Amino acid sequence: MITGKIKCFIIRRYTMKKIIFGILIAAATMSTVTALGANDANGASGGNTIKIGAMYALSGDKAAIGNNIMRGVDFAVEMINAQGGVNGKKLEVVRGDTQGDPKVGRSVAERLITQDNVKAILGCHQSTITAIAAQVCEQYKIPELTAISTVDNLSSQGLEYFFRMCPTNTDYVEDQYMYLKDLAAKKNIPMKNIAIFADNSNIGQELIRCSHNLAPKYGFNIVAEVQYSGGTTDLTSEVLKLRNANPDAVLCESYIADAILFTKTLKEQNAHPPVIVAKANGFADPSFIPATPGISNGIASVVEYSADLPKGADINAKFKAKFGIDMNGHSAESFTAVWILKTAFEAAGSTDGTKVRDALIAMHIKDQFPNGPKIILPYNEIRFGDEIIDGKKHTHNNIPATVAIAQIQNGAWSTVWPFDVAAKDVQYPAPLK
Repeated sequence: MITGKIKCFIIRRYTMKKIIFGILIAAATMSTVTALGANDANGASGGNTIKIGAMYALSGDKAAIGNNIMRGVDFAVEMINAQGGVNGKKLEVVRGDTQGDPKVGRSVAERLITQDNVKAILGCHQSTITAIAAQVCEQYKIPELTAISTVDNLSSQGLEYFFRMCPTNTDYVEDQYMYLKDLAAKKNIPMKNIAIFADNSNIGQELIRCSHNLAPKYGFNIVAEVQYSGGTTDLTSEVLKLRNANPDAVLCESYIADAILFTKTLKEQNAHPPVIVAKANGFADPSFIPATPGISNGIASVVEYSADLPKGADINAKFKAKFGIDMNGHSAESFTAVWILKTAFEAAGSTDGTKVRDALIAMHIKDQFPNGPKIILPYNEIRFGDEIIDGKKHTHNNIPATVAIAQIQNGAWSTVWPFDVAAKDVQYPAPLK
């Protein structure tokens, strides 16, 4: 069974982490819940509804990602409400358009909490905005759950109301290096010299930082570190630097417009790295493949979900029937995050922020949500705990979270790693055509 294979991979991930606290509050049986009190002092948002805020870029150059994330949110809310909601109360999503702007993000978080009376916030995509929202949520004692933001230090600030469902950047990059090491062994190919391609954003700098920490651990040399300004219109010089470095593999991080430009420039400059592995983001955006037809085959990426795995196939089929596209990592993670909040509200028996926080800390979901779907992501447990990353304590991370690697083959994503759950074999070298 694929579940067993994924569990084996999770155990492997556990060996990479130093967990220092685990669960702080013993998990009660999650399927046994207390009805939300009608006289809850911080009660449901408007009688028969519970409002949750969703903070993402719904306009501007990050809107494609933000609106895709919202598909997962809306799909989960629709499913939950069709099944009776949260102990009879409907979930209501209040959208907050950050426009991809940190200054706007602060005002959005304030408005969602003080005017719209949301009882939890989902967000954000960009880690800089997530950090701002987390500070606002901390002030008002409202839980924030991010399903997308990966910058490590988000969870090292000692915040009591911030929770991260997705893996950290360290997890993502470590999986990239594990993939390269496994690929070299499987294909018996040279894999020593690594080039880094990243923008000057916070997330791009994280790839560089994590690579310098992890490359030596896995026996790799970084032979080129190519940085650029996000939103540029010309990547010729950067691509030429990569070509001249002649690396065995390129690890990259870009938002969608830059990812498209990078791929087109590789073609224009006749640059053909044998392995390209992206840390998701723009390369995993639904618009990436249509924008790079015939020139992106062979590019691989970290993925938080893949439609070609049996796990979650039933959920994805319903999602595709509604939206016309498969789930990807962003929509699958946001779908899962809504179910986490639903479970926390029920376990808390309240919408009070502190009680919901405590329910999140105590949460331990195995395989399937109470009265809900199975976990559709590449792991089988959800539990928030503390860990040490680069000598610093990080709190409320989803300890079991991990990822897979997919590669574009014949114009579509195919899971290629871990090898024991792969849908297809890796194309090596990357054809880029």
